[in-house]
Amino acid sequence: MFGFPLSLSNHELYENCRDTVFRCGNISAGFPFSGGQRVSECGRHGLELRCDNNNNTTTIVISDIEYRVLGIRWDRHILKIAREDLIKYDGLCSPQIATRNSVLDSELFSPGPSYANVTLFYDCQSSISSRNLGFFPCDNAGSTYSNVSVGIPNNIQPKGCSANVTVPILRSSMEGSLNSSLRLKEALNKGVEVQWNWKDNKACGKCNDSGGACGFFGPVENQTMFCYCPFMFENTPDDRQCHRVVSSSSPTSSARESESESKSKSKSKSSLNLIFIGIHHKVWFFGSESIFLWRH
Repeated sequence: MFGFPLSLSNHELYENCRDTVFRCGNISAGFPFSGGQRVSECGRHGLELRCDNNNNTTTIVISDIEYRVLGIRWDRHILKIAREDLIKYDGLCSPQIATRNSVLDSELFSPGPSYANVTLFYDCQSSISSRNLGFFPCDNAGSTYSNVSVGIPNNIQPKGCSANVTVPILRSSMEGSLNSSLRLKEALNKGVEVQWNWKDNKACGKCNDSGGACGFFGPVENQTMFCYCPFMFENTPDDRQCHRVVSSSSPTSSARESESESKSKSKSKSSLNLIFIGIHHKVWFFGSESIFLWRH
């Protein structure tokens, strides 16, 4: 037995997941995402998009870190994202930076092949001895830190730092970015590509082909793809497709229908044998009832 949220019926969820698209700036998204007017049942948990209407920018939260969505490639299931705290506040030394490493949720995302990690070290006590390690003063107004050093996993790392955070950048942007704060900011603003994991591709295709709309159902830790169906259709959990509801008549209703049909035939026969006497005329009018079923 499947239950549904009290706020929306199965048919309403079908209409929302089928017709509603998340739109914000240059980003448009449907299944498997939710957000905006797309209710949570239309998307997978962890794939909720948010819109900053003031700036027309889209964000997504991955492992408690907010990222700006720069683009979507539907043919390859790819999101292009950049850390919001590093670009929104002109960021290497922003006081709003969250000193948490960028970590992908492996259940939802796989990293693209063309990225590399860099680590930002703040207010370190040790001297910078490696020529590959960038060092920049923090000249932002109101900055929490006075300087930042930039390192990669294989080079010498400073010691005695107040904070550090590891973030990904495009590998093609690595050259030159460590020795230039401007280039490093540009590299961070370009973002990286991640691929969302979608194992229900075939199941969703079958759902759409049957006239349904793909969504998700169940608790966060055990969500499954669900096929929401239009009015007069029902879902079968085994194949996750929509099938037209077929109502079977009971013996009592069948007997009533036969009796009604017999009376109708009798009336029809009588009407054909009408005798017109004097000025008295009897005229029979027969109407037929039409039943309209919505078809997808």
